[in-house]
Formats: sequence, C-alpha cells, structure tokens
Amino acid sequence: MSLTGNISDSDNERYEANLAKKCAEAEALLQEQEQKDQLERQVQKKAKLKERKRLEEEVQRKQEEEEFWCREEQRQRDLAHHLEADCIAAVEQQWQKNWMKTFHPPSSPPSDEEMNLLNYLPLTKRQRVQYLPQETPEARQ
Repeated sequence: MSLTGNISDSDNERYEANLAKKCAEAEALLQEQEQKDQLERQVQKKAKLKERKRLEEEVQRKQEEEEFWCREEQRQRDLAHHLEADCIAAVEQQWQKNWMKTFHPPSSPPSDEEMNLLNYLPLTKRQRVQYLPQETPEARQ
C-alpha cells in the first residue's frame, strides 16, 4: 500500500507543479497583455492630445486671420472716410477762395482768364500716398 500511496503523492505533486506552472504562465501572459493595453492607451492619449493641440492651433490661426481682415477692413473704411473729408475740405476751401475772388478782388483786377481758372489746393500727404502713379504694363516692357 505504501507503493500506491507514493505514486499518488508524486502524481499529486506533479499535477500541482504543472498547475502552478500553467498558473504562472497565465499570470505572465495576463500581465504582458495589461502592459500592452496600457501602452496602447498611452499612445492613443498622446495622439488625442496632439490632435487637440493641432485643432487649437488651427482655430487660433483662423481667429488671427479673421482679426487681421477685420483690422484691414476698418483701415480701409478709415482711409475712405479721411479721403472724403479731405475732398470736402478742399472743395470748401476752394469755394471760399473763389467766393473771395468774386467779392474782394485784389488791387489790380484779374483778367477773365484768371477768374475762370480753378485754383486747386495741393494734395494732402494722405492723398499723395493714395494717388501715386501706378506702374503700367507698357512701362514694365
């Protein structure tokens, strides 16, 4: 009977050893899979952060571009307003000069030709910059 008892004890020990070995292998595989999953989550998280940063930069760039065009549009409106104001002021000044010529002639009366000439005011600095002669295609050739 002791022989039978020894065999069954050694079988049990081998079974337990195999079971422990398989358990350790399964535990190692599980741990390896968890590490892979964790690395994959980290990679996905980095990709999401990178995409979010790219989108935020794109939104910022679009906002800056929109602000630039709003400022440019406002500058154009201001320029048009200043040019209109300059034109009105020049017309009023010319009108006053012509009016004064009519009713307050100089000591020697001007000729008819001088009375008919319009005295244009010199261009303002803003008008000179705005109306600089443009290069024509013929001049480039």
